[in-house]
Amino acid sequence: MTSSHAVLLVEGRKPTGERLAPILGQEYDLFTARTRREALARIDESHPAVVVLDAPSLRFSRRRFCETLESNGVDVPVLLLYEGKKAPEGIGARAYLRHPFSSQKLINRISWLLPAPDSEVLIRGELVFNLKRSSVTRGERESHLTPKQAELLELFMRHPGKVLTRKFIMKHVWDTDFLDDTRTLDVHIHWVRKAIELDTGLPQYLHTVRGVGYRFQIPSSSDEAH
Repeated sequence: MTSSHAVLLVEGRKPTGERLAPILGQEYDLFTARTRREALARIDESHPAVVVLDAPSLRFSRRRFCETLESNGVDVPVLLLYEGKKAPEGIGARAYLRHPFSSQKLINRISWLLPAPDSEVLIRGELVFNLKRSSVTRGERESHLTPKQAELLELFMRHPGKVLTRKFIMKHVWDTDFLDDTRTLDVHIHWVRKAIELDTGLPQYLHTVRGVGYRFQIPSSSDEAH
């Protein structure tokens, strides 16, 4: 029985046994396309919940495709399937999955990108935070958070670009005005950074504002590629 969600699979010519359409067609209301023009037309007509780009089989620029979606104001998450050791992050895709993979892993990755009921998911840049599961994904990496870590990340993701003082954070997450010992906050900041940053020494999302607190900043696509 298929899901009510529409998924667009953009897949070039491949041997029959390697095609992904039969797998996804059993789970979703599936639409397919082989070219950039056909894919854009399908998105305009069918309004899919997720677009799956099988990069190795395509002959057009994935970056330009994602840029076209953004310039046209189309807010649809893109899952990029790729080959090689390193995900080509920073091209505008919401998530990545490396060949080879199991059918279940592909379905699981798509499920993370599908709209969640009651605003259960927060998406900022390449971060996808599932509030109900207390887990956050960035690219292929998924991290599970403790309750306090989850509260802290949610607070930051709901206030992008704003400097949150230590007092504000302690009050909203720990319900206290006690600031003489903020080691607890420092430890939780460390673990949240471990979950969302590629390099905790050079954070792209969660920045320290010395003497004040922290700011959650959504990096540009080019910044996230590094």
